[in-house]
Amino acid sequence: MASIQKRGKQSFLLVVEIGSDAKGKRDKRTKTVRVEESLLKKKKQLNDFLQAELYKFKAEVEAGEYIAPNKMLFSDFVEEWRTKKAQKVLGVKTLAERLVNIKNHINPYFESKRIEKITPMHVVTFYDYLSKDGARKDGKSGGLSPNTIYEIDKILRHIFSTAKEWRVIKNNPMESIDRPKTSKAEMAFLDQEQAAELIMWLYDNLTPTWRMIFLTALIGGLRRGEVAPLELKDIVWERNSLLINKSLISANGTPILKDTKNGRSDELTMQQWYMDELKEFVHEWKKERMMLGDQWQGGDHQYLFHNGTGRRFHPQSITQKWWKIKNKHGFNMRLHDLRHTMITLLIEDNVNMRIIQERARHNSSKVTTDVYGHVTRRTSTAAAEKFEKFNPRKSVNNSSTISGL
Repeated sequence: MASIQKRGKQSFLLVVEIGSDAKGKRDKRTKTVRVEESLLKKKKQLNDFLQAELYKFKAEVEAGEYIAPNKMLFSDFVEEWRTKKAQKVLGVKTLAERLVNIKNHINPYFESKRIEKITPMHVVTFYDYLSKDGARKDGKSGGLSPNTIYEIDKILRHIFSTAKEWRVIKNNPMESIDRPKTSKAEMAFLDQEQAAELIMWLYDNLTPTWRMIFLTALIGGLRRGEVAPLELKDIVWERNSLLINKSLISANGTPILKDTKNGRSDELTMQQWYMDELKEFVHEWKKERMMLGDQWQGGDHQYLFHNGTGRRFHPQSITQKWWKIKNKHGFNMRLHDLRHTMITLLIEDNVNMRIIQERARHNSSKVTTDVYGHVTRRTSTAAAEKFEKFNPRKSVNNSSTISGL
């Protein structure tokens, strides 16, 4: 049984009965809806609107999906948010990462609290707890990093803004709280001489497969997830280029193939010497493929870089290999810094910013200048300093340098 009862001037109470409890008392679910004042003057439209709201409410109750907001625990709402919002608007990797933080940090702290009872002070106290010793789940000393706390803050803002949007809460506790500060990882990159030394080191110390993986990351400025899924069909020999049209991401350790970060398919022109090296590499690749025969595990795929039997590398495997090299030989830079090196060297060579943006596969040149602003400022200063030689106060013989005017 369902009914509509008028409450205030612009509010109505929806009532759905779902039977009786153990004492014979009618078990009801209620929900208040508000309407625009203009709708009150249109009886038919008002009735149609209320009947539609009652129908939806009854369907939710009968399906066991409705929980009265004033009784909803935080953990219950998080599940509603996950299935009805997050899964639809967040990418696979982003959702997986956020669910890990919810499981490890957010739910253990808030799960037993009613969501409408959570205040700004609760959240501030939670962040303080996260910053102290004992908050980490890996057993290491110290609290969570500022960047991790920032990511947790981002999750909470999404959850609570959704709760307010769905009218589960009246006030969003996050609206009066400042965003936590983050600490940017210092960007490292090689100068031209160091890059040349690294390339020679790769030739002297690594197998052809690993050498070409890191050369591709450095020369092409590719992310690890763009290197891993490259196939023979992605090589455009006639134009000395690579097709970058997919990316391999890791969601809870599971590799997932998706579109590239910018959502485009890009053709990346490579240097002639790199293409010569790649041609020799592919020649040996094909010979090894023939020798494998039925032992090939790559299926119909012809991954350029594979584990020896045709199975592509996991992005994390590439990172782990670089860390072993880094730790053993003292390279003070992350794998992603190879990409930074490519972009930085182009900027320092005064290559047109639009060309750099396209090669970096950024969505706009503004992204490039924002991320690499420190480099562009340095090159701009160097360019300006070239005119220092025209400073008249430093001229030895000003009076004799210009004549006949």
